[in-house]
Amino acid sequence: MNASQLKKLLTAFLKNRLNKTDRNLLQNWYDSFGESEKGVPGINNAIDEDFLRQDLLNRIQVQLNQPDRPIYKLNTFRNIAASIVLVTAVGMASWFFVFKSKQDISTAEISFQTVATTSRQLKKVILPDNSVVHLNANSRIRIPHHFSKKDRQFYLEEGEAFFQVAKDKTRPFIIHSQQLEIRVLGTSFNIRSYKQLADIKVAVTTGKVSVSEQGKIYGILIPGQQITYHKAKKTIQLSKVVPTDNDAWVNGKIYLEKAGFEELALAMHNIYGVTLRNEVADNHTYQYNLTIRSDRSLEETMKLICAIHGHNFKKRGHEILIR
Repeated sequence: MNASQLKKLLTAFLKNRLNKTDRNLLQNWYDSFGESEKGVPGINNAIDEDFLRQDLLNRIQVQLNQPDRPIYKLNTFRNIAASIVLVTAVGMASWFFVFKSKQDISTAEISFQTVATTSRQLKKVILPDNSVVHLNANSRIRIPHHFSKKDRQFYLEEGEAFFQVAKDKTRPFIIHSQQLEIRVLGTSFNIRSYKQLADIKVAVTTGKVSVSEQGKIYGILIPGQQITYHKAKKTIQLSKVVPTDNDAWVNGKIYLEKAGFEELALAMHNIYGVTLRNEVADNHTYQYNLTIRSDRSLEETMKLICAIHGHNFKKRGHEILIR
């Protein structure tokens, strides 16, 4: 089975349009993978194979109610199928994770699962309480296999994530990200917390979000508000944002407003997988206002970037030099 046939079968499976013969064919393909590390049948591209194999081996669908061995039933395959076929126009791989849990396990027994992304890769994770997390490129989260009875602890160790938190008035949802602690009951919001950037940003789409550091509350945000935490000075700045723009990156759009070169370079690395370098003197004073879109070619985007300050660019492997 080649990649094109596989994609057609998976798409039809998700829409419940497979006949018995095709269902058996798809099941046989899935069973043929098993625990092998030799490669994924039907995937010929080495990069795509690596993405898929790693996520399957990490048990894309974690079933804690079952024995530790992997489960290969067709009715549990649907979410894995979704992870394979959800690919954007420019190839940013999107993966789908589901975490199920027992609710009667003591806090002392909590264990964690790490989920990470690379450049040009997005992941969608459903947590044990049915909260949803969209993970941006080059990001990493640490998720408990189950939540305790008193709260829901979550760790954004690197990068950016958009949260849609399920309401639970008895158990606050607490996110730890570098110096900050973000606490909610049920809401949707975005956290950008890349270590290479000088600040952390928390922006609210719905509900209320509390932002604090070591017990010191910096503010309680409402929809349309954003806190920018400057890590070096430990100061904050409150600003207004368009709530619907907070998760624009989930759909392949990154809005840059008065962005420095480091922020621009990060956005380019996330969407196109390239390393942006600036050979222009005094580049630290430059600011960039533009929208980077995953459905726009790399060359088109670079022309827009260079037009802002009248520069040129040269591509060298995975590096792009601005001159």
